[in-house]
Amino acid sequence: MSLKHIITSILFVFISIYVAFLNPHESTFHLTQSQTFTLPTVVLLLAAVFTGVLFSVTIFWTSNIKNSFSRWKSNLQKSRSEKKRNKIEALFKNAENFFHSGRLEKALSLVDKVIDAAPDHVRALGLKGKILCSQGKKNLAANFQQKALQKDPQNLSVLLDLVETYSQADQTEDEINLLKKIHRENPKAVQPLVQLRDAFLKQEDWKSVLTAQDKILPLVRENKQRWNEELKNKSRFLLARGKQSWDEEKRDPAISDFKQSIKAWSKNSEAHLHLGDAYLAMGKPKVALKKWFTGFEESQDIACLTRAQKVYNGTEDPQALIEIYQKAINSKEQQENYKFVLMLAILYLEHDQAENAKSVLEENEMGNDLLGNLLLQCATRPSNNGADLELNLDQIKEAVLRLHKSPTSSTPA
Repeated sequence: MSLKHIITSILFVFISIYVAFLNPHESTFHLTQSQTFTLPTVVLLLAAVFTGVLFSVTIFWTSNIKNSFSRWKSNLQKSRSEKKRNKIEALFKNAENFFHSGRLEKALSLVDKVIDAAPDHVRALGLKGKILCSQGKKNLAANFQQKALQKDPQNLSVLLDLVETYSQADQTEDEINLLKKIHRENPKAVQPLVQLRDAFLKQEDWKSVLTAQDKILPLVRENKQRWNEELKNKSRFLLARGKQSWDEEKRDPAISDFKQSIKAWSKNSEAHLHLGDAYLAMGKPKVALKKWFTGFEESQDIACLTRAQKVYNGTEDPQALIEIYQKAINSKEQQENYKFVLMLAILYLEHDQAENAKSVLEENEMGNDLLGNLLLQCATRPSNNGADLELNLDQIKEAVLRLHKSPTSSTPA
């Protein structure tokens, strides 16, 4: 019984007692004109108390029945809503499963049923957008994703899906604007920044690319592997901007970018190559050689040495380069030695040191290798007794250089 009912009962009892005490004598009650009852005051008092309790109990149970009916009605409505919601969620889950398994038509059919039953279902609207995008209907997909965002503007999953739709539709400006919005609202989220950087990459907007990259790096610092990979990316972006500046004849900014590229990732052999090429183009061959030697020391990419060997071309003392080749041959496994042996032999032959070339080839024999055998014939040609086999060292050298050319070694204009 509630406090309200208890208080009501007490008040009713007190009023009854009060009335009873106002009538201390016996009371006469007439049921009919001929039937009369005389009751003592104590009986009247007890009757009053009983009547008060009975009245309170009646009020309590009447209220209780009313509340019970309301609760039953509410629970019934809740149960129906829950069943409907569960049915909708089951349909949505199946639609998702069909989408991920590649059954797009079936997924679209189920998600349409979800939207018909619940037009404001944000995830269903977003999923329909993804399905339509997968079917190549980019504009229609964007419409449904935008509808989902009208219902839930902060839904990051739908926002990123819309970004992907813009990307596939080559709407780069819309993609960039949306990613900027996402970044403003989620400044600590890495994925939107990565996508923003990649969108700028499409436009070759290197300044914006590097700005985004500098924001990414602090966010991945705790992940050592990811941190190293993003540093490599920064190095590649700086290199690309440097190459663009070089093509535009902006030499100082280009050299600065090449240096920053190496600073970000010292093993970026292409950056070392371009930095050396830049100094060579500026008439500073000794500085260029130094940069290439440093590049080989950092990256172990033979392209740095082959670039240096082209500069020597028989005009300077090759001793520094010879020592680098010899050190590399002594420190590598036999199979890795092969490329260094060939290049050292060519270097010796270019500088009229045939005996040294012969010696290094014989000491590091590589079986029936064609290029090695041709070089050995070049080294022993004076003792070939006039054999009519014409060996062209330049052609062999070009073949060796092509064989070991770095896939990243392109020369700036």
